[in-house]
Amino acid sequence: MSITKDIEKVYKVTKMKKPNDMTYSISLENPKFRRKFIKRIERIVRNSMEYKDYIQFLKQNMDLDSCMFFQAVTSNKKANKSKITVEMHHEPFTLYEIVAVVLSRYEKEGLPLNDLLIADEVLELHYNNMVGLIPLSKTIHQMYHSENTDKVVIPLNMVYGEYSKFLEKYDEYIDTDLEYLYDKLDKKMEMTRNLTPESFENIMKQFEYLEVDGVEQAPKMEVETLKSA
Repeated sequence: MSITKDIEKVYKVTKMKKPNDMTYSISLENPKFRRKFIKRIERIVRNSMEYKDYIQFLKQNMDLDSCMFFQAVTSNKKANKSKITVEMHHEPFTLYEIVAVVLSRYEKEGLPLNDLLIADEVLELHYNNMVGLIPLSKTIHQMYHSENTDKVVIPLNMVYGEYSKFLEKYDEYIDTDLEYLYDKLDKKMEMTRNLTPESFENIMKQFEYLEVDGVEQAPKMEVETLKSA
């Protein structure tokens, strides 16, 4: 028997009808699904090479490699050889809020709700310097996003980026559910105007010394003061 005939015995061809055209559609009427969709876009942005390159550019070229509150905490390898993490925090608007506004534009203009396209637009906002960012040490960043949020005060004059242009560009797409962003900005501006040294006492380093009769006291440590806002 020839090799050709042997192959014909091994392979069987099954004919099928051409499948119907498929369309990608997504419904965001369910608030729970909407939140998941926005968070998915957040992850796409944060995990993208474009975002990582942008953050690296800011650290290397815009002096955003040190915590804005404690300058000694830096990710600059030349200044500090230890593995210290300095993270970039979105302020005054979170990345979630930025994505939600861009998503609103897509909805109002009847554009396809494609998570990759929305993520691209959010990344473009970063590259156009229309997103507010501030470098924080990992500890301070965790405090801000924990239940102790009210204990970490971030002055707007320490934020990098022209976030006000973001509001101007997307003003017509900020609907009822997102109008709180204006109040949020107003409150943070008022807070920044009324800052006092006491506003930062919750993140200041404190050391307690015991004075024991007859025991020589160790010299007190020199404590780095908080960077002035």
